[in-house]
Formats: sequence, structure tokens, C-alpha cells
Amino acid sequence: MGTFVRALVFLGTVSTGLAAQTRGVATQNVDAKTRAELEQARDAIWRAWFAGDVAALYKLVPSALAAGSPRSWEDRTQTVAGSRDFAKSGGRLVELRFDSTTIALNGDVAMMYSHYLTVTVDARGKRDTVRGRAAEVFVRQKGAWVNPFWYLD
Repeated sequence: MGTFVRALVFLGTVSTGLAAQTRGVATQNVDAKTRAELEQARDAIWRAWFAGDVAALYKLVPSALAAGSPRSWEDRTQTVAGSRDFAKSGGRLVELRFDSTTIALNGDVAMMYSHYLTVTVDARGKRDTVRGRAAEVFVRQKGAWVNPFWYLD
């Protein structure tokens, strides 16, 4: 089974709240090194988005991206355009925080759940604070964690 297909099966199993073993998908313990790699990959993607760093986003987010929220779904092209627009508008990230992160791992596929907080400032100096929950899938490809799916609410 391909890595991205395994990621979707794993996501469905973990997100439905069913025991992973009931669908033949066993999770494994996350060691400190893997946790640190995943947290660094997540941080790099979020910071690249807020910085409008298109080159980093193309490296960290595969072409098969599905990114969603209660209001919309985006592919990689739309996500990169949103990042570019944010940066061009003069917006900048002031604070980025993740709390209560849990990780379910199955081989080269990881599901991260967390609470997040972002504080941004626009070109006029207006601050915007956003809090929510994130569900993010990471897939290890060629030794690096990439992020083909996330859902923020």
C-alpha cells in the first residue's frame, strides 16, 4: 500500500476514535527523536506559510495537499497563494504556539493533534489572535516529514 494511501487509512482510523487495532492499523510509541522531528517539521511549515516562503512550502507540502477548515478546503496552489498574499499585504507572525500535542504513529505516517495559537500583525499594526484545534498528517519521504493534510477548527 502506498504511503499516502496508508496515511488516509490511518487518518480515518485514528480520527474516528476507533481503536487502531480494530482496522488492522497498529500505532507505535513515539520516541523523543521522532517527536522532535515532527514538531520541527510542523513549526517550519507554519512559519513558512506566515513568511510567504514559497520555496519552503513547495518542499514541505506535497502536491497532493488537502487543507481544510469549517469554511473551506484548499489544495497546494491555493494554500501557497494565501501565504504569498498574507506576506505581500505586510502581515507578519508575532507568536506561534502549540499546546496539548498528541501524536499517533504508524511507520512513516504520523497524525498530530494539538491546540494552536497564532498572533499576527497586519501592515497597519492591527493584531489578530486565532486559537483552534489542528489535526495534521505527516508522511516521512526520503528521510523528511512532509505535510499532505491538515484540518484546522
